[in-house]
Amino acid sequence: MREADDEALRRAEVYVDTAAARREGGDVALGLKGGTIADDDVKGDLFDLCRGNVAGRSRPDEITLYKSVGTALADLAAATAVWRHLAQEVS
Repeated sequence: MREADDEALRRAEVYVDTAAARREGGDVALGLKGGTIADDDVKGDLFDLCRGNVAGRSRPDEITLYKSVGTALADLAAATAVWRHLAQEVS
């Protein structure tokens, strides 16, 4: 599936949630495959951003494209957070 066109990919600072998004995330994967963007145009992944290994947005006029394909670990973390929240409400 693709939601952003080639021009959006070219203009954006591109980030992904995991390396898998480079192969599985429609917008980024198709952009890479078709040559719209190069592998180096993907600035980093969520880990890089959270650790400060890559810079995020630096100007308010920048366009950021973040492609998330999801991971089982993220699903588990979300489910755990909801479960803990609900457990506190019941207590």
